[in-house]
Amino acid sequence: MNISDTEKKYISTREAGGSGESVFWRKGGRSNTTEGLRKMIRNSEFGGGNGDVVYDFVGLSRSFNRWFDRVELDPNGLLEDIEKSVEYSKQGEEIGDFGEEWLSINWSILGRAVGSAIANEGKRQKFWKSSGADARMSNTFWMEMGEKNTKGIGGRNYVSSDDWDDLVEWFRERDFDPGAEITRSAGHRPSAPIFKGGSNKGAVYSMNPLTESHRRRMRDRFRDADDAEEFAFYHGELTFKAIRNAMNALNNGNEAQFALLVNGLCAHHMMRTSITQQKIGMHLLSNLAVRRMTRGVEAVPVPDVAYQLSTGFSMGKVLQIMHDAGLIEWYTVEVGAVEKAIAELKKSG
Repeated sequence: MNISDTEKKYISTREAGGSGESVFWRKGGRSNTTEGLRKMIRNSEFGGGNGDVVYDFVGLSRSFNRWFDRVELDPNGLLEDIEKSVEYSKQGEEIGDFGEEWLSINWSILGRAVGSAIANEGKRQKFWKSSGADARMSNTFWMEMGEKNTKGIGGRNYVSSDDWDDLVEWFRERDFDPGAEITRSAGHRPSAPIFKGGSNKGAVYSMNPLTESHRRRMRDRFRDADDAEEFAFYHGELTFKAIRNAMNALNNGNEAQFALLVNGLCAHHMMRTSITQQKIGMHLLSNLAVRRMTRGVEAVPVPDVAYQLSTGFSMGKVLQIMHDAGLIEWYTVEVGAVEKAIAELKKSG
């Protein structure tokens, strides 16, 4: 069954320590009542109380099934819908020839973006003290690139080779290499942040139009978009609003809009995240997606995930943020039912 709001709120607010230290994710399960959870905290072990002993499981949101089903059952129709949407968008000619690349999501980059947003949103909600510098650095980069833009033929904005080299050098001195992000376009152009092209003046660099659209939407939601520090403070909140908009489009049957919004979010995420953010984003969200696509795994045990991640971030708070954003499902299953299922699998195996 789905976790109750009472359980989720209690776990996320009362859990102490990092993901691998919490008493809630130990072998043997946890109580599903406030009384039992309180005893677990007090005794550092399962404390009994009225109610059942349960295991927690998380899986990719069922809302994504609509995307997977459309890709599998109607790829040509989906591609046609996306290309029509692109055709009528601003600077659509720059992204109109991506073909079947539109039919895949860059889960590793989406995981990085989600990990960064979780770290940032957790700090804003005072769950933890550190959020990393990638949101501020990324926004600073886009603003600096915007200032160096030159309008070319057809209204396309680009940065000259000399200006690009200056940008790269300045950011490399601050432990961020924008040039490395260009390689993303080789594997998945819809989620690439920067496109490298040629002109009679030599190499030029332009922002992915989906990035520009994403930044316009974020500016519409945030009054101080030109203040990198202030913008970075609300980066997580703004990112999750963008994710909810994408998920709403998917739930309403507009898979093409979902594709454009998600790729815009991915393309906007420039900064390479810290190891901790990669764990909570890439290793959690991306792994759930890969397991769902390759093996049909709908959910995994939270104790296993918490042990593998072993970050300083509270697992309960991470799951709350992702669950509230509509990215994951969070289930509880009685320990007895889990043990019975495992026993039957061993017999059949």
